[in-house]
Amino acid sequence: MALLTKKPCWTYKELHRWSVDPATLQDFWRDAYTYLELAPEGSEAVGPMMRSENDGYLFPPPAFFPDDRLNVAEILLRKGADNKVAIHFARESVSSIEQVTWGQLRERVKRTRDAMINSSVRSGDVVAAVITNSVDAMVICLATLSIGAVWSSSSPDLGPDAIHGRYGQVDPKLVFADDSYVYAGKLVRLGHRIEQWAERLRKSGTQLRNVVVIANHGVETDVSKIYRGCTYEAFLGRGSGQPLEFQLLPFSQPAFILYSSGTGVALKARTDSIIQHDMRTEDVIFQYTTTSWVMWLLNFMNLGSGASMLLFDGSPYHPRPTILLELAERTGVTVFGTSPRYLSDLRSRSIEPRKLFNLDRIRVVTSTGSVLSEDLYRWFYGRGFPPEAHLISMSGGTDIAGSFVGGTPLLPVFAGEIQCKALGMAVDIYDPERADGVSVEHSGAAGELVCTQPFPSQPHEFHGPGGLEKYRSSYFQRFGPKVWCQGDFIQRLADTGGLIMLGRSDGVLNPSGVRFGSAEIYAVTETFSDISDAICVGQRRECDDDEQVLLFVKMKPDCPFTQDLQERLIVAIRDKYTPRHVPKYIFAVTEIPYTINGKKCEINVKHIVSGRAVAVSNTVANPQALELYKRFQDLPTQCKRIGAKANL
Repeated sequence: MALLTKKPCWTYKELHRWSVDPATLQDFWRDAYTYLELAPEGSEAVGPMMRSENDGYLFPPPAFFPDDRLNVAEILLRKGADNKVAIHFARESVSSIEQVTWGQLRERVKRTRDAMINSSVRSGDVVAAVITNSVDAMVICLATLSIGAVWSSSSPDLGPDAIHGRYGQVDPKLVFADDSYVYAGKLVRLGHRIEQWAERLRKSGTQLRNVVVIANHGVETDVSKIYRGCTYEAFLGRGSGQPLEFQLLPFSQPAFILYSSGTGVALKARTDSIIQHDMRTEDVIFQYTTTSWVMWLLNFMNLGSGASMLLFDGSPYHPRPTILLELAERTGVTVFGTSPRYLSDLRSRSIEPRKLFNLDRIRVVTSTGSVLSEDLYRWFYGRGFPPEAHLISMSGGTDIAGSFVGGTPLLPVFAGEIQCKALGMAVDIYDPERADGVSVEHSGAAGELVCTQPFPSQPHEFHGPGGLEKYRSSYFQRFGPKVWCQGDFIQRLADTGGLIMLGRSDGVLNPSGVRFGSAEIYAVTETFSDISDAICVGQRRECDDDEQVLLFVKMKPDCPFTQDLQERLIVAIRDKYTPRHVPKYIFAVTEIPYTINGKKCEINVKHIVSGRAVAVSNTVANPQALELYKRFQDLPTQCKRIGAKANL
């Protein structure tokens, strides 16, 4: 990179400051664009990084690299040698690991692209999929992008209403669908569900040409019952032997619909993985994810480094709770992508990975999806993974297809803290009580996570009518068009410079005017060996003058919820923080609601216990759990602090 020849001894803090300074920000992104080789092969010139009618405004979004043309699929397929393994693929139901070389991957993409073109797919069309985290998903996505079409994916555990709700909005020309999947040892046949959502798409008057059914697990599906159904084999038969070519497109050409989609994903994702997190060509990269989550897209973008990847389809605990660790050992994983929940589950099951498996090749472990507690950091290095591994906790969003804050090998790791702001991201912390945009970052106070300079993976648009206004109201209503407000609560520690995510802004706890995040409470509950899980929310109903904090804990099997436990929790929370942090009530419950991406449904529970109507999203993995919290709507405001067990 040009910046390395300018001043090779910069500290990370200096490098970050240079990457976000309004005078040099464009230099950083141009250097990153060149270093990451995003331009088509044979092209050396890089045009201006940004063009905007309103200098410094994030909304309306600027045009990034307006004079450059590229193709995401060409970038991702460019590096790997034909005989090198591109993908290791494992299913929970199969003991063997499928290996696909780069040459085989390119051939499969070529055949699928050929059939797409002969099915009238053109640049700008939408190709959707209801598909597992599989080689087929990667192939179909690459073929889609090679044409300049737009990709949108969902995992097959979503119901017909959710699929129609998503794809009825985006009007796909083709939808690819797995006919079955296996999860936790259970075979789920999807033929009837496909019939249902395909028929609903037909009634919606979409331009759907075909539903292409992918056979899995030996299931026989009658595609004649599916609106415009055909098998994947029959679809590939439409090919006419066309070569694998890539249509060059403007940098801001839409490529993905994520139900908050970014534009410059190729640049931002590769900056995060290669420059920020030091991903290398020789790596074997694993990320546990489904195709509904932005992490699938970010993992997909790792192909561009020329590294190999491990894909897994199934439950992370089946047929054994160590299955992912076994696969990491067998395939030589060097970058292991996971979540705090998975690490917590390993710890609660008394699994010590480094004692059971040879994980010495693991160089980086990334964690996202929720806050990684201080206690989990200590378990990770003390008993969990090889102590030489770099544990990176990161936080970003589906909306930006990348990270605001994350890790770097240039800085030390402190337990419970995110190391740094991501390069190129002008992250600041604003006072949540003021609308005029006042930074509180250096005071150590918690506040709103904002970004004050444009970045290439800003969403291109919100799809559909009224999209521009929805875009504005989602991120710029709070502080105006020059400040992206993410809706997360964050704090910077003065002594280390590290950052702590405290939760969503609308889920911040605020009893008697004292603001704190649920993550602070979880940092305590996770230290209790008899507590399996917890969810902490604020309750403020129309009759309440103030908010009271409710803590719900799920006990481990055969561990009772006792008065002694409650008192120990209260003491631990009070001693770690302040008496104001202590919940008004503590209850035991049998289930904690989660989204299909593994995030606690705090806002849903908060609304339910506050007596508000809740429209339950189809992305809630266990919606029945939300019903359990309705009984807490009528709690008195003034009461004895300690709660009681709820017989649920």
